Amino acid sequence: MKITKLEGGQSNNDVPADDNNLTSAIERLGTDELVNIFECLPAEDIMRARLNKKMREAAKRTVVQKMTYFRKENRCTNDLLPFHTVVAMSTALPNLQQIKFGYLGWEHKFNEGEDPDEQVAANDANYITHDIEILYRFRKLRLLK
Repeated sequence: MKITKLEGGQSNNDVPADDNNLTSAIERLGTDELVNIFECLPAEDIMRARLNKKMREAAKRTVVQKMTYFRKENRCTNDLLPFHTVVAMSTALPNLQQIKFGYLGWEHKFNEGEDPDEQVAANDANYITHDIEILYRFRKLRLLK
């Protein structure tokens, strides 16, 4: 490894790491290099790393091979966080390959049309309905659990 000398005979190893050095190093990376880096990360970390336009574009091109697990953390609340996370990831990470759904909450249902059984439709008429077609946005989806 070659160590370059800076002004005043100082080497790169002697320069304190600060946010400006890290930011400029990230800015020098191309989209292809960022895609390679993102492919080693889980989907949640990629979502957090989308800081600028170049990183968002790299995230869209990244093929995410690790399993992404959607579930509610707290069974006592009836919020829509897992579904909203799926919607956000379907736009930001369209090349997600593996998705697993856990507990999504009471009174939730996924729907891709009308329920043919009228009794079932009447029983869950008040449930929060999510469109299952959101999963079609994941272009490279291979495994759905």
